[in-house]
Amino acid sequence: MLNSPDFLTDGLHFRPYIFDSIRVEKIATWDEVNSLLSSGLIDYPRIRVASAGNEYSRSYNGFLRYSLSERGERRPRLVPGVLHKAMRNGCAIIIDHCEAFFPGIRTLTGEISATLGCRAWANLYVSPKGPSGFGCHFDDHDIFAIQIHGSKRWSIHAPTYHSPNRGDKSFHLPSPNGKPLKEHVLSAGDALYLPFGYWHDVEAVSDISMHVTIGLDFARKLDALKLISEEPAKDRFFRNKINYSMTEFEARELKERLVEAIRDLDMEKFLARLFEQRLEKGTKFNFPTF
Repeated sequence: MLNSPDFLTDGLHFRPYIFDSIRVEKIATWDEVNSLLSSGLIDYPRIRVASAGNEYSRSYNGFLRYSLSERGERRPRLVPGVLHKAMRNGCAIIIDHCEAFFPGIRTLTGEISATLGCRAWANLYVSPKGPSGFGCHFDDHDIFAIQIHGSKRWSIHAPTYHSPNRGDKSFHLPSPNGKPLKEHVLSAGDALYLPFGYWHDVEAVSDISMHVTIGLDFARKLDALKLISEEPAKDRFFRNKINYSMTEFEARELKERLVEAIRDLDMEKFLARLFEQRLEKGTKFNFPTF
């Protein structure tokens, strides 16, 4: 997917981009999904339902039943009939961080992370025909949406709030009106790259759809500032208390010393360290050695 000729030079970070001819059978299959749903390994909120038109879907976990094993373990069990009913009522089934369960998705997120220098994770969506569970919105991170089964229409609008920070929510802002910037119908084997901030509204046009959305979290300039802010702590001046009896002098001296401290920093070194941090893996163990 990342081998498309102009994606890295003309698509990444800049504009929506369409991929095709992806071998989705290597990413996830219905057999894998059904096996996970039947396994008793997944619990709410790792699995959830969502529909913009059904209020009950928020925080709803009535599709789960729990039992105790002979050893007193609490075991979750998904009830197929309740999930089927939720889908008939327009709800999508969502499995968050599904790379933990699907080897093909885990391999893909690893390749994307290593190639693009970002953190990557994946959510899987099983949707009935009709609008998505989220309405028109933007994300605070870039995404790849890969259609595994069926078809979905993506209506894309230009950003109105550029470069959203992590945690910025689109529901605080009015959604765009008028004709979409682009419309794409993704069929099995197609994928869409969307930079953060682009509004999008999604609708399944087949009776049932399955797609995987891979989130991409790139380093931000604000991340560099946080890293740089650790340096002044080495200087006693910055560790000292503020004297509010002479605020004007304190403010002037603080600003001058801060400018001086930043001027002497090796910024390329900080950016390189930040890049390495984005590629750090989770906690590792080395049993049987300890």
